Amino acid sequence: MTFLESIFESNPWLRRGLMLVLLIGLGVGSAAGLGFIIASQPWLGIGAVAAVLLALGSLVWPNPLVLTVLLILYTNAAVVVVRFHHVPFVVGASVPLLLIVPFTYYLIIRREKLIVTPVTLLLALFLVIQLVGTLLSGFQYVALSANALTTFAVEGFGLFFLITNVVRTPTMLRQAIVALLLAGAFLGFLSFYQQLTGTYNNDYGGFAQMSNAAFDTGVEELQGAVQQRRLAGPIGDQNYYAQFMLMLMPVGLFQFWGARSKLLRVVAAMATLLITIGVALTFSRGAALGFALMLVIMAFMRYIKPYQVVLILLGIILVLQAFPQYGMRLMSLEQLSGVTQQDTGGITNADSAVQSRMVETLAAGLVALDYPVFGVGPGLFKYYYQQYAGIVGGQVQSTARAAHNLYLEMAAETGIFGLICFLLIVFVTLRNLARNRKRCLQSSPEFANIATGFTLAIVSYLTTGMFLSLAYERYFWLMLALAAATSRIVEAALAAPQASFDYAVLRSGTFGAKPRK
Repeated sequence: MTFLESIFESNPWLRRGLMLVLLIGLGVGSAAGLGFIIASQPWLGIGAVAAVLLALGSLVWPNPLVLTVLLILYTNAAVVVVRFHHVPFVVGASVPLLLIVPFTYYLIIRREKLIVTPVTLLLALFLVIQLVGTLLSGFQYVALSANALTTFAVEGFGLFFLITNVVRTPTMLRQAIVALLLAGAFLGFLSFYQQLTGTYNNDYGGFAQMSNAAFDTGVEELQGAVQQRRLAGPIGDQNYYAQFMLMLMPVGLFQFWGARSKLLRVVAAMATLLITIGVALTFSRGAALGFALMLVIMAFMRYIKPYQVVLILLGIILVLQAFPQYGMRLMSLEQLSGVTQQDTGGITNADSAVQSRMVETLAAGLVALDYPVFGVGPGLFKYYYQQYAGIVGGQVQSTARAAHNLYLEMAAETGIFGLICFLLIVFVTLRNLARNRKRCLQSSPEFANIATGFTLAIVSYLTTGMFLSLAYERYFWLMLALAAATSRIVEAALAAPQASFDYAVLRSGTFGAKPRK
């Protein structure tokens, strides 16, 4: 061993510092080159330089890059900059792939083990089932189905695999949760400001889009009935915006109740409030039902205490007082009770949205019966919609339509094998969360609360899935990956060299790393 090697071996921070200097120098050189290459698009050049520096710096400290990717994914920023700011598609599509850099850091530089959870294997099986369905979909549909298959391979299996391999420590998990809450708070604030100022024609850079949907508020003016626009966030669809924002509400609530730091509790409380406002301003009935079921489950399973139920109910009352239009919107749910009753007019008395969704759901059920094994192929139900909707009758749309039911659409597109595999993925994730939550109740209440938050986030998504398809699926698989990471982190702490479970192990996050000389 040379003199320099001995110095670096005894001073690991010196080695890292030198590596960081070299990486910054490489980044500056790259910036100079990119400045000449992308002179016509300066902002793109600046963004590319920042991405290069962030990626290279993550070889020394991976957390910032992971958190940046999470923020970009949950705010849908990659899609927004492509659609609204003319950034090349390849730039937006490559964002999840940035996680390969910290993934490489853990496996090669730190020489840690590859993480393959039971859910990872089930996701691989789900990918294979969809591949078979694509190959059997017929010559005219293979290319279309391959697009949906590729989406799942990248935003489903790939994203899950990378996140479970880069979120390895309690500290990283806490930071990831804060990043998601900040993303939700940002979107919720934009929605609130948009509603408060009535600036519905301003999409705020693409992060506060407006859907074409509106409903009567029951208020009459000289110009006629006052209608309320439904806010659609960064994706342009109010219902799916409500769905992925709703998942953040239990995560924020239980972060507020369980975080060790007072500052984190304040941040969680403010973020959850803004997220709740964002959900309310979508005026989504499905989100309201999802939240109600989530609240019932929390109370029934004693996940929350009576005073916490009271606080949540007070919060709901305040939101309804602040936005009485939501109450008007929820009153239309009464129509659903008479959909199947002949003496009330049945489905013909329901509003057009309910009629359309009923037809789409029933059509998906018929497709699933006709193609029971592997389905018609991933992403292909919408091309069978009109044929089967005509059999159902009722209000048939002239365009391709999704099933608006996650389970029936999955059965129609991936068959019974795909549906069973999906349900197994969810079951194993929730079972592991419940088991590890129980083990942490006494020793680590903070992580018991984190497990509870992710459990209810998944439940809320599954509930709203009764009215929505698996669109924008990256949000679901991202949440599922963090839930799996939570279970693995707790299990790693239990398997640490300490004789028994120790709260200090989760607090320090020192397990799992190779000892350094």
